[in-house]
Amino acid sequence: MPDEYDAIRKRLTRYERGLYFELGRARERGETRDNGWVPQFEIKTSEGTRILDSARTDGRGTEGVERKSGRVNERDTYFQLFKERAALESGQLTRSRWETVVGEKIPDKVRRQLEGLARDFPGRFHHEVVSRADALRAIQLGRSLASKQLELIRPYELDRADRARKRLDKIRETVRVRDTAIERDSPTRETAQRQTRELAESADHALTIERADAAAREQREAAEQTRARKAAEAAARRQQQEAAQRVAEAARKDREAARNGNNPPMTGREAADILIVNRPTPGLPPPLREPPSPRRSARGRDARERDRGVERER
Repeated sequence: MPDEYDAIRKRLTRYERGLYFELGRARERGETRDNGWVPQFEIKTSEGTRILDSARTDGRGTEGVERKSGRVNERDTYFQLFKERAALESGQLTRSRWETVVGEKIPDKVRRQLEGLARDFPGRFHHEVVSRADALRAIQLGRSLASKQLELIRPYELDRADRARKRLDKIRETVRVRDTAIERDSPTRETAQRQTRELAESADHALTIERADAAAREQREAAEQTRARKAAEAAARRQQQEAAQRVAEAARKDREAARNGNNPPMTGREAADILIVNRPTPGLPPPLREPPSPRRSARGRDARERDRGVERER
């Protein structure tokens, strides 16, 4: 029966479900950048590239975490666990933890893989099943964190800029009053001019500070946008790599089926994977293609030669 966890996931896209669950669980477990954790960490194994949801260095190896907020896809997860076993055997992965949610379907084949890894690598591989209440709390927390990350200007920075503007307005008003006093009382002109110059210098200093704050904010915004773009590109590349692996595996099975006299139809998933593989790779410029040069066919040349022969006979 659908519960509150199902309801909140239904209102989110597939990307948002995984992102918010990952952000919330990582924050609850202290897996932050300050503690050495980075998202979408890539390691090269003997069986191919493995991209971990979150990881940090652990001695000469890596400690990694993989989280599944919903139903576990059998084909994708098979390749992930296959590479993970190779990384554990080589020592590239010193420890690994997989998190799934109570009630979300795990195919029997994947479940046996998880149990086999936990049995073969005791103390290094752990499968943790998260309660639906904890998973709901993680998604709510992750959504809040994602929203706050979009607020790039911190409150104290806004307050500081507001104070600088108020100081500048006050200095400008003082200068205006001094200018009026100069016009009204000429004997004090020299003193007033000196004070005016000092106030103008203070105003210029305040304006310089304000501009420096604005420039710093722009740099932070640009850096955050770059990080967000790179994270999105890494996720898209990961999706494309996994789609390519699925396409290759499907092609191998089709060849085996053809040798046995079968011709299985293409599934919707395989068609979608082919479209994903054929997309431009995120982060790389699209290949340049020169327009085709006009060519003349042999048939056209023969026809033109016959026409010229007829003309000569005439």
